[in-house]
Amino acid sequence: MKICMTHYAFYPTTGGVESHLLDLCQELVKQGHEVHTLVGTLEGRPAQEEVEGVQITREELMNPEWIRSRKEEMGKTAEVEVDELRDQVRDMYSAFIDKHDIEVVHGHNFHHFVPEHGMALTELWRDGLPNVLTVHEVWSEFICEDLLERARWDSIITFCDHVTHGLKEQAPHLDNIVKVFPGIDVQQFSPQNQNDKWADKLALHDRPVILHPARMLPWKGVLYSIRAMTEVKKEFPKALLIVTDTEDIVDWIRELKGYKEQVLAEIQHLGLVDNVITQPFPYVELPWVYNHCDVVIYPTIGEEPFGLVPVEAMACAKPTVVTRSGGMVESVIDAENGYIIEKKDPEALADRILRFLRDPDLAAQFGQAGRQRAEQVFSRERMAQETAAVYARACEQGRERQQNPEKR
Repeated sequence: MKICMTHYAFYPTTGGVESHLLDLCQELVKQGHEVHTLVGTLEGRPAQEEVEGVQITREELMNPEWIRSRKEEMGKTAEVEVDELRDQVRDMYSAFIDKHDIEVVHGHNFHHFVPEHGMALTELWRDGLPNVLTVHEVWSEFICEDLLERARWDSIITFCDHVTHGLKEQAPHLDNIVKVFPGIDVQQFSPQNQNDKWADKLALHDRPVILHPARMLPWKGVLYSIRAMTEVKKEFPKALLIVTDTEDIVDWIRELKGYKEQVLAEIQHLGLVDNVITQPFPYVELPWVYNHCDVVIYPTIGEEPFGLVPVEAMACAKPTVVTRSGGMVESVIDAENGYIIEKKDPEALADRILRFLRDPDLAAQFGQAGRQRAEQVFSRERMAQETAAVYARACEQGRERQQNPEKR
C-alpha cells in the first residue's frame, strides 16, 4: 500500500507525536508498504530526504506557524478557516497524491492548531480519497470541537480510553473511533542496546540516576521531579536527576522558554546544582540513557494523552513512577512494573524512587515485568499491523463513496 503520512513536523523534531510517527513509518516500510511523509519544513534539513526507507517531503504550507503568520497579515485569528489557504493546502495534497500514487492519507492532530489541513483533506475525502486521523490528545477548545464536527475521516485512531472518552465528550456523534495502542521498537529500546557515550560524557558511572524524559513544559511535572530530589539527596547524596529537555519543538515554544527559566531557578534555590542536569538527547540515542539509569519517572501534572516514556522505559527493563494521568494508567500496572502516584506529590514521588534505589532486586523485578509487557502489548509490529488494517477499511469506504455519491 502507498501511504501518505502527514503532520506538522517529523523526526528529528522532538515530541511524542514525532517519535510515534518515526516508529510507525519505519515499521510500515519494514512490513512492505511504501510510506511518504508530507510534513513541515525544518531548519537544517533538506526539502526531500529518506530516513530508513521513509520518503520525507517538507513543505512550508505544512508549518502551522506559517499559516498563522499569513492569517495575522489578513487580520484573522488562527482558528478561522481561510478559503485561500485551505485551497493552497488542498492543491499541495492533490499534487503530492498524484505524484506518488497515494492510496490512503493518514493525518495526525489535524483537529487542532489550524483548520486548513483537516478541511483540505475533507474536500479530497468527498472525492473518494481514503483518509485516517490519529488524535494524539484532546483540548477543550473551540477549534477542536469545530473541526471534529466539520472534518470527515474514514476512521479516527486513538491510543487509549482516556483520549477516546475525551473525543466522545466533544463530539458525541463520532462512531468511527478505533483504539490502537502505540508501539515502539522493542529491539531499539531494549536492555541490550548499550553504549557508554552519554554515561562517559555526563559521568553517570557509579551514581544513582533518575531519568525524567520530557520536553520542559509546565504540565510535564519537572518542578515536582526537582522537589523530590531534595529527599532523595538526603539518602543518596550522589543521586542525579536527568531531564532530557529540548529546544526543537513544533508547538508551545513560548511556554518552553518561560518554564525552563523557572526550572533552572528552582534548581538553584533548592541547592541541587550538582544533582539535576538538563540535557537533550537524539531520539535514537535515548536507549543508551535509559540503560544507564536506575529509575524512570514521568510525574506529569496534566492529563497525559498516552505517554510513550513509560513504555520506552519498560522496554528497557527499567522500573517507572508515573502519575495517575490519562493513558499512563493503561500502560503501567501499579506495583507490578511501576508505581502510579497522585499528581503534584513530590513526597510520594521521592518515596517510590527511594524504594527502587534501596532495593535493586525490586527494581530488577519491576523492570523485567515491564519488559515482558512491552514485548506483548506495545511492540511496533503489532501497532503497524493494526494500523494497516484500518487503512484497508478506509480504502473500502473510499471506493464506496466513489460509487455512491450520497455517502459523501
